Amino acid sequence: MNSEQGVVGRAIARAAALLAFLFTVYCSLLTQCLLSQQPDTLHPLLPGQDTTGLLRADTARVPFDTGGYVSDTGYVADTTGRRARVDSGPVQRYLALEKLKVTKVRAPAPIDVPGPQPPLSRLVFNHDSIDWAHASSLADLLQRVPGVYLWRGGWSGQPEYPNFQAQGATSVEYWIDGLPYVAAGSDSVGVDPSIFSLSILDRVEIERWPGLLRVRMYTRNLDRLAPRSRIAVSRGAADMARYQGSLELKNRSGLGFVIAGDNLSVPAVQDIRSRYSNTVLFLQGTYLPSPRWGVLLQGLRSRPDRGPTLAGGDTLSRGLPSEHRMDWLLRAMWRADTSGLGPRADLVLQRTTASDSFLPTQTINSVGLLASLRRPTYSLGGSAFYRSRWTSADLRATVGWSPLPGVALSGEGGFQRHDGGRTSNWAGLRAGVRLPLGLEASASLRAGKVVAAPALLTDQAQTLRDWQLSAGWERTWFAIEGGLAHTAAYQPLAYQPYAQIPLISASGATDWLTGRIRLTPVSWLSLEGWVSNPRKTAPEGLPPRHMLGSGTIRSKLLRVFPSGTLDVELRLAVEHWDNGVLGRDPFGNPVNLASATYFRSLIQVALGSFQFFWDRANLTAKENPYVPGLPIAGRPSEFGVRWTFAN
Repeated sequence: MNSEQGVVGRAIARAAALLAFLFTVYCSLLTQCLLSQQPDTLHPLLPGQDTTGLLRADTARVPFDTGGYVSDTGYVADTTGRRARVDSGPVQRYLALEKLKVTKVRAPAPIDVPGPQPPLSRLVFNHDSIDWAHASSLADLLQRVPGVYLWRGGWSGQPEYPNFQAQGATSVEYWIDGLPYVAAGSDSVGVDPSIFSLSILDRVEIERWPGLLRVRMYTRNLDRLAPRSRIAVSRGAADMARYQGSLELKNRSGLGFVIAGDNLSVPAVQDIRSRYSNTVLFLQGTYLPSPRWGVLLQGLRSRPDRGPTLAGGDTLSRGLPSEHRMDWLLRAMWRADTSGLGPRADLVLQRTTASDSFLPTQTINSVGLLASLRRPTYSLGGSAFYRSRWTSADLRATVGWSPLPGVALSGEGGFQRHDGGRTSNWAGLRAGVRLPLGLEASASLRAGKVVAAPALLTDQAQTLRDWQLSAGWERTWFAIEGGLAHTAAYQPLAYQPYAQIPLISASGATDWLTGRIRLTPVSWLSLEGWVSNPRKTAPEGLPPRHMLGSGTIRSKLLRVFPSGTLDVELRLAVEHWDNGVLGRDPFGNPVNLASATYFRSLIQVALGSFQFFWDRANLTAKENPYVPGLPIAGRPSEFGVRWTFAN
């Protein structure tokens, strides 16, 4: 009886999802058709404003301003340029909503100091570019960095750990809203980026250091009076289903809230892929009675449930049996100046709990104080944290300085005390210059000793002596970048899910050559790609001579649709690598990685803020996997719709 009830329940849920999808499409198309009939209003778009009526994330760090203007007379312009009185209800409601879209309200400022940064030091994705970036997960965004190899355990729902410059499971750090996301739970060494939901993120910044990537994620942060909603529904091969939704609201009194959710369900494929489901829930409440101070309460919940992948009695990929992680953040913020400059301080309380079906609950309590000073040409910042588990003390300092236009220097230093009497201490320096005609150059250095996995008492500090030189030339139609990096000898940690590769051999000092190019001969066509190759010997953990390229056609068809409401993107990406060695099996034998070439396509169409997409991977049904024994089944695809709108 229970099984029959489960079948009926799933059928009802799918029918409801289908009805919601059809209703969403109908409402969106009807709305776009009605709005396309309305004449233009008298107010312009704000600088940097996109088609959803929301400011791009790049403007989130500028001081508050009144922004734009809206006519209160109730008049609109007709096609002859005259002004006519409009008394109809729908038009008045439309104009009132447009006014709310450009009315700014207080929003919590980021914790980290937006100080001067040298060129070529980071990649930035705002909420608009995330939607158009051909990325179904955070791991796909990481692939934009030259030299990143993803240990894909298949496709959607399987592990997607990155490896950067042979640093293994700890080659990437993850930060959310300016605070580190500590590895916990069944994998307390590395973090699988596939568990994060792109739908709750407003901005992603990827800092590039030699031997390390630092991924800074910023959650949705509405600063307009018009409430913002988002609905997304998608389906894929083998009955894969994804449902996303969010609602954001701020008012003039300083109160605001955000609620967002993402549910992904991927059935198993016999001897190829295990089942997977994950529900991500994000909650945030803010009270900002003054531009100078306020409080924020935020919760992020994830519950990945992945079964093990078995083949011939062997475990190829370990599962995540109903793992549950909850991160709470309570933040009290203060700043002396509403312009974005001047001193600021934040008091932070954090609590992380992680557990699964077999392991006891892990709890990490943290308290920290962050202070910073921002001036037009320099910034200073510092933080001190106490944590109840693994890293009891965490002290950091940052500095940024721009002595001349086009010249920037930045640095950071840190000290950590870990369980077992271990310590980490390091310093990082960066300098860069931007010359006329689009020429850029930068250099970076990291030195010190770092414990990569504090949760492992046997993991000792390793010496850092890493540096990198980069140079680039960028114009509107052309961009090129080259880099030479050096990483010291390093013992990488293996990836917890992959039982058949429990060890990655230590690498010696390695030099890395990277190159990247972009060609945009016309505004609607772009060709880009990167290549990475270690000099002399190739370390284990990633393939040598790794390449990724893409060709994109994106056009608003302005000659056909002058309003710019229609936006079309066609993209074809290709990834290739040579033969390599990923690591060692339980008997110490090398696990060879065969050369492979993968193709992936994207079709995306936007009608205003309503988007339809079809993402298809492994177009040639390639059998050589990213991780031996875990191939990509067939030609997996995902198709669906996204709709972001003002209520």
